[in-house]
Amino acid sequence: MKGYISNKVMRHNEKRIFGVLFFFVCFIFSTAILIFNTGVEVFAVSEGNNIETTESIKTYSLSNDISFNGTFSSHSIYFNVDKWWENTKAEVQVNFSINQLIDNSKNSYIKLSVNGTPFYSQKVYYRADSEVQQLTASIPKELIKTGSSELKIEAYLRSSEDPCVDDVNSANWFVIKDGTNIKTTFNNIISDNKISDFPYPFLKNQDNDSDLEDLLIVIPDDYTDSELSAAYILNSYLQRLNDTYKNKISITKYGDFQKRENTNNIFIGKFNSFPNEYTEENNQSDECLIKISNSLYSKNINIKNMMILCNDNDNLIRGVKALGNQELIFQLSGDTYKVNKDLKVETVPDTKSGKITFDNMGIGEIQLKGVFRREAGISYSIPKNKVFSQNDKLKIFIRYSDNLDFDKSLVTVYVNNTPIGSKKLDKSKALNDELELSLPNDISYTNYLDIKLGFDLILKDTYCEKREEDMPWALVTRDSYLYIGDNDTEGHYFSSYSAPFVKDEMFNDVAMIVPDSLSSKEMDSLGKVIGFLGKDVAYNNGDFKVISNSNVTADDKKKNVIVYGTPKTNKLISEINDKLWFKYDESYSKFLSNEKLQLTEPFSYKIANFQFDISKYNNQKAMLVLTSPDNKVLEDSLNYLSVTEMFQKLNGDCAIIDEEGNIKTYKMKKETTKPVYEKVEELGGNAKIMLIIIGLFIIFAVIAIVLYLYKNKSKDKSDKGKIGSRRRRYNKK
Repeated sequence: MKGYISNKVMRHNEKRIFGVLFFFVCFIFSTAILIFNTGVEVFAVSEGNNIETTESIKTYSLSNDISFNGTFSSHSIYFNVDKWWENTKAEVQVNFSINQLIDNSKNSYIKLSVNGTPFYSQKVYYRADSEVQQLTASIPKELIKTGSSELKIEAYLRSSEDPCVDDVNSANWFVIKDGTNIKTTFNNIISDNKISDFPYPFLKNQDNDSDLEDLLIVIPDDYTDSELSAAYILNSYLQRLNDTYKNKISITKYGDFQKRENTNNIFIGKFNSFPNEYTEENNQSDECLIKISNSLYSKNINIKNMMILCNDNDNLIRGVKALGNQELIFQLSGDTYKVNKDLKVETVPDTKSGKITFDNMGIGEIQLKGVFRREAGISYSIPKNKVFSQNDKLKIFIRYSDNLDFDKSLVTVYVNNTPIGSKKLDKSKALNDELELSLPNDISYTNYLDIKLGFDLILKDTYCEKREEDMPWALVTRDSYLYIGDNDTEGHYFSSYSAPFVKDEMFNDVAMIVPDSLSSKEMDSLGKVIGFLGKDVAYNNGDFKVISNSNVTADDKKKNVIVYGTPKTNKLISEINDKLWFKYDESYSKFLSNEKLQLTEPFSYKIANFQFDISKYNNQKAMLVLTSPDNKVLEDSLNYLSVTEMFQKLNGDCAIIDEEGNIKTYKMKKETTKPVYEKVEELGGNAKIMLIIIGLFIIFAVIAIVLYLYKNKSKDKSDKGKIGSRRRRYNKK
């Protein structure tokens, strides 16, 4: 009986165990089906980080051809591995063409290396069936590191078996074609909603081949001037960073907000502005809430929403500026932070004047190897409200090999393709030489320098070397520097835009005056204009505001002003019509001709006018007027102030843009010349010394002449006195 009961219990337990197992298997199976059918993303774990399962791509490409000549040549391409990437792989594609003299029998090779470590070599020769050849190689994983890396492409080219011929043979060429690239694939690390991660993942370092935005900035339909200002300030900060990321960013009103699977969203407004996205509290305090959460509209948990909410206009701006202060943001390890009025959010400016070393520029030392002419280039720019002048100078510290022919070897410095000085190399100074040069007058007054250092490294008793290891070398040390003064630009021209709206990398007391009600498309277009300005903004303590047409005050007009609109949508257009170079007619429906351009109909009805001049309301400030009788033509014309390739077509101080996007530019103002004393101030030290010497010489010469004349005059008087005395004595006799 006991055995029977025991067996019955066992069978009962087996049924229970089987039932549990069956339920567990069914649960796993149904969950798998659910995941498969709904497309929910599953995330793996790699080295402790949650990562996206979908691979992303970032491609670094050459945008122009690079030409090699001679036996030994090389070129470097730099690429970046983001700290938010995992499982990074990199593949190099080199597109090249080679001269017809190098056939399969010649010993010519190409070598690839990353950060000085070679990983791929290949024989190269001319192929009649393929003018442009292609090689592809994977970069070993152990050579891929976080941060910036250098891919170096080196070529050894021999078109002849005779020694020394290929070095001087101009027909011995090799071209790396544009489109050569480094393609990186990776998995993005999933952000855990820390504010300290910002701007990640709202900006991601990855390619986007679709037309959809990576990031949307959303403001209320009934937005205030402060909310629109906050959106533009944040956008300007993100666009500066976006020079690296190349993400697609747009600004829209809440009513036009499109919920998308792969788009991050930032909402800027009051606590009750976004009822579907924020329902936690209707905070009546003046604090600005910053909160990050997973997007409600995406299954990808690395797509985020950020709420920037405040009922106080001034503190809303403070909250946005806080996001532009990395020294502050990196401390915020939570997903929520409240910015109060006492928080100091401004960033501290670092003026770009004085001594700027190559190390400060991010260049480091420059190494050159090879016989004959070897060159290296450096590019550097200062804020657009500044210009280089004759006071500024370049000083380079150099070392070079001691096996040179020092009667023929020298270094030459070019600035903006103009030679500014040369120096013969000296064997006694081979390990410690220097060259100091002032910028000459004919290449100053620009904010951009393209510096080229050319070394003529000539060997004694020969003109070539077969082994690269025996080649002469030169090195420019990282403590070489530019010395930059403090010289402001003059006048208001598109060549120096973004000045004066951006000064010393800060917004400079700017008011953008716009129509009362902007469409989302128009708002986004203007946002891109401010974003373009923002590329020159590095500090958040400048003053920028957007003001609706009906809210403009007399004080607002005294700022550096950008006026946008048609005569119908912005009342300021009619106010300033008397100061426009292309004036409106009495009905404000078309532009009138002037001495520069005879306008015809209907052309004069369908054009936009950009005018960049002194402000009508404050002669110490600037005014940029963007206007047209046609709203669509005006909106389309904004591409010239937001797209780099189109902005480069703007020059002078006035532009006419038609409905097809064609542009004519004019210089309406007469250029002013600096007073003599300012020109003297800008002279270099040596020039000033020479001027002082010449001045002293002239003074001494004048004094000498005066003394000479005075002496002769006194002598004449004395002689006349003596003659008169003799005559009187004679007459007495």
